[in-house]
Amino acid sequence: MLLRPARRLGSLLGLILGFAVLVAVPTAAQAEVTFPVVTADQARSFNVTFELQEDGSVIVTERIAWEFPSGEQRRGIERLVTTNVGYQDRDDVYRRYAISDISASSPTGAPSDVNVSDFGSTVRIRVGDPNVFVSGVQEYIVSYRLAKIVNDIGDGTAEFYFNLIAPSNNNIYQGISATVTGPAAATRTACYYGELGATNECTHSPGETATFSSPDIGPGQGVTIIASYPRSAFGDLTPELVEYDSSGGFGESSPLSETSQKAIGGLLVGTGLLLPIGAAALMGVLVHKRGRDEWYAGLTPGLTPGHGEQAEVRRAGTPTPVVQFHPPEGVQPGLVGVIQDESADVVDVSATIVDLAVRGFLRIEEKKKSGFFGRDDWELTWLTPPANAKPLLPYENSLLDGLFRRGSPIRLSQLKNHFKPTLDLVQRRMYSEVVDRGWFRRSPESVRQMWQGLGMTLVVFGVLGLFFGGGPASYFLNNTGLPFQPWFILCGGLIIAGIITVILGRRMAHRTADGSAVLAQALGFRQYMETAEANQIKWEEAEQIFSRFLPYAIVFGIADKWAETFEEVARAAAAAGHTVTMPTWYVGSGSFGQMASSMDSFNTVAAGTFASTPGSSGGSGFSSGGGFSGGGGGGSSGGSW
Repeated sequence: MLLRPARRLGSLLGLILGFAVLVAVPTAAQAEVTFPVVTADQARSFNVTFELQEDGSVIVTERIAWEFPSGEQRRGIERLVTTNVGYQDRDDVYRRYAISDISASSPTGAPSDVNVSDFGSTVRIRVGDPNVFVSGVQEYIVSYRLAKIVNDIGDGTAEFYFNLIAPSNNNIYQGISATVTGPAAATRTACYYGELGATNECTHSPGETATFSSPDIGPGQGVTIIASYPRSAFGDLTPELVEYDSSGGFGESSPLSETSQKAIGGLLVGTGLLLPIGAAALMGVLVHKRGRDEWYAGLTPGLTPGHGEQAEVRRAGTPTPVVQFHPPEGVQPGLVGVIQDESADVVDVSATIVDLAVRGFLRIEEKKKSGFFGRDDWELTWLTPPANAKPLLPYENSLLDGLFRRGSPIRLSQLKNHFKPTLDLVQRRMYSEVVDRGWFRRSPESVRQMWQGLGMTLVVFGVLGLFFGGGPASYFLNNTGLPFQPWFILCGGLIIAGIITVILGRRMAHRTADGSAVLAQALGFRQYMETAEANQIKWEEAEQIFSRFLPYAIVFGIADKWAETFEEVARAAAAAGHTVTMPTWYVGSGSFGQMASSMDSFNTVAAGTFASTPGSSGGSGFSSGGGFSGGGGGGSSGGSW
C-alpha cells in the first residue's frame, strides 16, 4: 500500500520512538517486573452478527458489553480488525479485505466517537472520547464492512472462514456468540476455540441463520467460525490481491537530510549493539540478586528454625546435604520432583500414580502386548482407600478424578488424546501446592513464563522490524554513510536481547529458605537410595520399604538401581529359606527387577499418553481434518484504551 512521505516519516519516527522506550534503562524500582492488579478489563458479553453479501463482502456488527477496570482511567474500547494478510505461499502479493462503513454507538450512553488508524495489516477502531473517562460496564455497537472475504473453495462451495476473536487477543471474553446469514442457507458449520492451532470444538449449527457460541476465553486464545454455502449463491469471489512494491512501497527520495540520516543511523547502530549488552548485564544482576536459592545459615542443611527462633537467610554458596534415611516428612514423591528441579514434569505425575497405588487408592496391572505390532499396556483399577488413609491433596484428587472420569478399570491407552487437560490441571495444582507450603514465593512455571514472554516479545518486535521495517528504513535512511542498513542492526540487537532474556529468565525461579531445607532433605534421601546396600535392609521389611520408596526412586531416575538392591535382598533371603513377597498393588511382574523395568516402560508410555492431543491441519475449514482456532482468514480483537 503506497503512503505519502509525511505519513511514512511519521510511521518511521513512531517505530523509532517505540524501540527507544523498549531500550530505556530501567531504574532499580523497575528491575523487578510487576504487573498492575485490576478488578476487571474484559468483555462481559460479545455478540456478533455477520451478513454475507452476494459480492463476497460481509457486514459485521459487534455488540459488546465491556467491563472497565476500577481505579484506572479508561476512555472506551478499541477493535483491531485484520485487513491485509499473506496469500497462500506467494511472496509477491498479499490479500486485502478493504474495510468501509465504520460506525459505532453506545446503548448505555458512553461516548461513541470513532477514531480509525491504519497500521497496514490491521485497522484500529477506537470508540470513545479521549477527554472523557468511563467506568463500570458499558455497551457498544460497532459496525463495519469487509470486502472480498468469502472464499471460493473450488468444489462447488463457498466458505466464510473467520476469526471471531483473533488469537492475538489480550483480554478475557465472556458470553461469546455469533450469527451468520447469507444469500442462501449455510449447509455446514464448524467452530473452534483456544490457543492458535487448538481443535477444541464450540457449539455451532447451520441453516438460514448459522449460529455459533463459545466458552469463555482468556488472553492468547481465540475463536474461529466456519460456514459453508453453495457457490452459486454468490457472484464474483476473486480475492483482491495487492502486489508488493519491489522497493517496499517507498519509491521517492528520502525527505531527511544527509546529516539527519547519519545521526539516526548512528543512533540505531549504537542502540542495536547496546541492547544485547544491556540485556545480559541487567539479567545477570537480577539472576545474582533474585534468582539464587535462599538457605538458612548456621543450621544443618535440611533443618529449619524452631518455633520462635531466628536464623540468618543467605543466597551465596550452596550447603552440602546430609544423608537422610527417609524422605522429607509429609512430602509426596511428586512434590519432591517439583522441589528438585523446579518443574512439575510428567514423570512427577506418573510417580504420583504409583504412589497412590502403593497407598491403596488404585491397582496397576500390566497387560502384555498382543500381536507383532502390539505394545504393552497397563490397566488401572480404582480401589476403596484403606480406613487409615491420609486425605488426598488437591492435585492428587484431580489426578484420580481425571484417571477414572470414564469409569474403572481404565487402560492407559484409553487416556490418549483425552488426558492433557487433566495433566495441565494437576501440574498447576502441584505448583500451587509448593507455593502454599512456602517453598517458592511464586510458581516457578509462572516466573519462567513471565520472562519467556518478555524475551519473546523482544524477539517478535525484532523479527517484525526486519520484515516490515526494512522498506521504510531503506527509504528514509538511504544515505547514512554506512556499508549496511543500521535498521537491521537494531532489529538484530533486539532479537539477541530477547534470546538472552529467555535463557537467563529460566534461572529467575528460586526456592525460599524453607524450600532449600526440603531440597536438602530430598537430596540427602537420594544419596541413601543410591548407596543403600542389601545387607542393611531387613527381610521382613523389604516389600514395604521397596514399595514406599519406589515412587521417589522414579522421581530421582534411579528405579533400576533401587530394584537391583532388592533383588540382592530377595536372593539373600531365599538362600536363608525366607521369601520376600512381591507388592500386591502391582500385578504382572515376577521379580523386583522385572517390576522396575515394567515401571520404567509405564512412565515412558504414560509421558507420551498424558501429553498427547489431537492433530490439526490447515486449508479449508472442513478439509483434511478440519479447521482450528486462529485459522480463519481475518478477524478482530481488542480491549479498552
